[in-house]
Amino acid sequence: MTDESPIHTVHKRVCHTFLRHWKAHNNAYPKLIKMPPEELRQFNIVNSFGKPDELWGVPIEIDPNTTGVMIAIDGTEMSLVEGY
Repeated sequence: MTDESPIHTVHKRVCHTFLRHWKAHNNAYPKLIKMPPEELRQFNIVNSFGKPDELWGVPIEIDPNTTGVMIAIDGTEMSLVEGY
């Protein structure tokens, strides 16, 4: 168990999934990221110097029916998980 805040954990999950995507898709950027509303709110707090609802030019949309996914450049879904 970690003492890390849930807000930082959300950001870390997205960044780790970006790394997994880059490795799997020759450094291409994904199409889209989907998150539940509360996680997106937390993410935007950590990413406050960037554009809201976006990371490195990739849009992030609210989806209350997901636990968090990245839509890969090839259209497949990658779960937002820690580690890579």
